[in-house]
Amino acid sequence: MSTRTDSPPVRMQLFYGAGGIANGILSNGLSFFLLIYYNLVIGLPAETVGFALFVALMFDAVSDPVVGYLSDNTRSRAGKRHPFMYVAIIPVAFLFWFIWNPPESLTSQTQLFWFLLITTILLRTAMTLFDVPHNAMVPELTKNYSGRTMLAGLKVSVTWIAGQIMVIAMYVIWLVPTDTMPYGILNQAGYQEAGLVGAIIIALAIAITAIGTRRWQDRMYDISHVATYSASGFFSQFIAAFKLPALRAIFISSAIFAVGAGIGAALWTYLTSFFWELNNDQISLILVANLIGALIAGATLKGIARFGDKKSSAIFLSLLSAVVGVAPYMLREIGFFPANGTELLIWLLFIHGILQIILIVWTSSLLTSMTADVVELGIKTNGYQNEGIITSVITFVLKAGTAGGLATSGLFLAFVGFPEAPDQSNLTAEVTRSLGWNYACLSLVVYLASVVALMFYRLDKAQFDELVAIRD
Repeated sequence: MSTRTDSPPVRMQLFYGAGGIANGILSNGLSFFLLIYYNLVIGLPAETVGFALFVALMFDAVSDPVVGYLSDNTRSRAGKRHPFMYVAIIPVAFLFWFIWNPPESLTSQTQLFWFLLITTILLRTAMTLFDVPHNAMVPELTKNYSGRTMLAGLKVSVTWIAGQIMVIAMYVIWLVPTDTMPYGILNQAGYQEAGLVGAIIIALAIAITAIGTRRWQDRMYDISHVATYSASGFFSQFIAAFKLPALRAIFISSAIFAVGAGIGAALWTYLTSFFWELNNDQISLILVANLIGALIAGATLKGIARFGDKKSSAIFLSLLSAVVGVAPYMLREIGFFPANGTELLIWLLFIHGILQIILIVWTSSLLTSMTADVVELGIKTNGYQNEGIITSVITFVLKAGTAGGLATSGLFLAFVGFPEAPDQSNLTAEVTRSLGWNYACLSLVVYLASVVALMFYRLDKAQFDELVAIRD
């Protein structure tokens, strides 16, 4: 019979990792397409869309730890995590569909802004009901140091795999150019059909992971924790968690790293379509490369999980990710990258896509696992466990990457002077050059800032093993 100090069994990994399907479709849908949809299709200025999503993020900053607190203190026959996951299924699916289908009665930019803002807030809050309790399971399901990286990493890799498959489907099914619409990314009906399919898959994924993980309910117990439901109880537990230096460090570092990834996702369509001037078939090929990268990263997680100290590995991979991510744009700027339209360019971008996604998935897996490890420090310091509040950092970080990346990207596009209706008359070489060069500079600064914050994280494997031994 397996114990919580053993590596998590395969069945547990599969059912837990299935939750990443919902995350991948939702986060990639918002990251890759929401800005361009509301900007170029619906007609809202990019900075207005970015502002709406930034405001929604501020609401998330509150909802994540609140849901974590509530799930930490819930007592029911269905456990303390699963009730929230069940409740999330229908609202998340409906709101994901709804955000791509603004009512036709909304005609002014003001009305569309409020629709986008309110719908995004509700969608992210509903997703929080699933994602926070789901992430809180990692330190409860296993106390194995590398096992936590396997569980957390599997969800991260599945998130990327599902997200990339959905993005590929967008380009080969729903956003295909036609004679009357040379830019398929302007096809509103395609976004709406994809929204419906995505909503159905999200609902199924949440239901599968919620039902599938119920069999390990007995592992989700409490240590010296009396359930409370009050504002004072929330603030006392929240403050106790964020007094932990390791949590503050991983929170800041992960949030900055996720914003960097979010910027890349939000601008990806702009960069591939207008900077690299790729057609839909070429874009689909690069997306296949991203999918291959996610698959390779997921298949090699076991090696990453066992590769020494998580902090040093995360720092190294973050630095490598930064260098790899900006290399094509830096090389283009100094004249050492193939010209647009050449076959060599496509294959170099293909290889780049594989490497970049592998590094992002590996790094994100380690950062997520490191957050789960902070739970052990919390138990030692505070005398009780509050996985929900501590691991709410993970959900906040994911949304920060999406919303913060979108908000920054909206301002970024305005800064470089990118036109709201790009055509041959206003999409000049100067604009496209500024798009690529400034994107590279911004990404490099963001990833380096993430590494600096991570240096303040203090919890290695020896300390972790000691904390687990004391807990047992």
